[in-house]
Amino acid sequence: MTHDRLVFGVTIDQIDELNSLLRTITANGDMVTICSADALHPQSVSTLGEAIFNAALAVRDVFDQVEEQRLPNRGGGS
Repeated sequence: MTHDRLVFGVTIDQIDELNSLLRTITANGDMVTICSADALHPQSVSTLGEAIFNAALAVRDVFDQVEEQRLPNRGGGS
């Protein structure tokens, strides 16, 4: 039997930021998926793609921060 233990700490601000970034990625992804090419301005697709890319990089930055927030090992567990 394995026992799960907490390894990283996450702040409420980090959770809020991740939620906001994921909403940005989802909303922009929906625009790219739902809108036909005829309905979008030629530069819109690249602008939406850049917004998705930038939000994804920001998500990676938050996860890098979280990774640095290791909780102390309290021992007594697997």
